[in-house]
Formats: sequence, C-alpha cells, structure tokens
Amino acid sequence: MLPGESDQTTIRALQSFLKQRGLKPEIRPTQPVECRALETSSSLPLVRNFLGIAGQKQPSGVDYFSDAGVLAAGGIPGVLFGPGDIAHAHTPDEWISLPQLEAARVLLVHFLKSLP
Repeated sequence: MLPGESDQTTIRALQSFLKQRGLKPEIRPTQPVECRALETSSSLPLVRNFLGIAGQKQPSGVDYFSDAGVLAAGGIPGVLFGPGDIAHAHTPDEWISLPQLEAARVLLVHFLKSLP
C-alpha cells in the first residue's frame, strides 16, 4: 500500500478491478491487524540528512511489509534501509554480497558521523 491507503481501500480497489473483468472476488485480510504503509515525513531533519547521504532527493517505496509502518502509526518515525535484495531475505539461504554490505557500512558510518 501507499501512504494514505488502508487495507480496506486497497481491498475495495482490487475488488472493483476484478469485478470489471467479470470476476466475483472474495478478499479477506489474512493478518490480525491492519498493515499500515510507512508514513514518515521526509521533512524531518534526520530523514532529510539520511536521504542526502544516501544520494536520494526523496523517499521511495518498497513492495513488502515492515513493522516500521506500525511503529510510525504509533508516533515513532522511521526509515527502511538495508543492503541486499528483498527476494533473498528471510529465506533458508539468505545472503548479501560483500560489496553491498560494505556500501551500507560506509553510508551508515557517514550518517552517524554527521550527527551532532
């Protein structure tokens, strides 16, 4: 989901899309609580600083769930960052390449050294 969307608006949009194609979907949530999108303001100083160090002008989205969305909804802002490919995450043979790990280390050290 994108910021501003909810489980219900997403389900309604998907049902409408499928019904327009002659299908009669029955969609039910599979999780006990709503999976909120991560909504952290990119105007927060630490977020702006991190984006700058990461070489991004604005945040970008991801197509997987993170607890960060739940925490942000509770008033704890956050960003998602990490090396590797999400396709390899949480698998029996999860891995990242050493160059990706080193690039992440360099970026995090640079960010931490920039803090007051």
